[in-house]
Amino acid sequence: MTGDRPPLTPGVYRMADAATVAQRLASSGWDARPVGAARTTPALYASLAAALALPSWFGANLDALWDCLADLDRPTALVLAGWDGFARAQPRQARRLLELFAERAAQDPPFVVVLAAG
Repeated sequence: MTGDRPPLTPGVYRMADAATVAQRLASSGWDARPVGAARTTPALYASLAAALALPSWFGANLDALWDCLADLDRPTALVLAGWDGFARAQPRQARRLLELFAERAAQDPPFVVVLAAG
């Protein structure tokens, strides 16, 4: 590990097994947050809110999610289980979320999103 940066380049990745990936990220110094699988946008926001322990006033929209992700104060990895199912069911929202995640990954502290199949 170099300084406060765990050994992984911030960004958005695809991997197969969410549980294994989350464990490996945590052991590498990331604050790994598994996000439960969802097929609808409200369900995904609920899973993100639970994984990130967001406050009850979280607005469940892209702007509110951005605000919460911008407030992260340590290297954080979101591991989104079942992403392919969400992306098929909600393609427009999936693209918008990927854009938001990529934009956040370009900032500090380090931020990683893993799109897991299972």
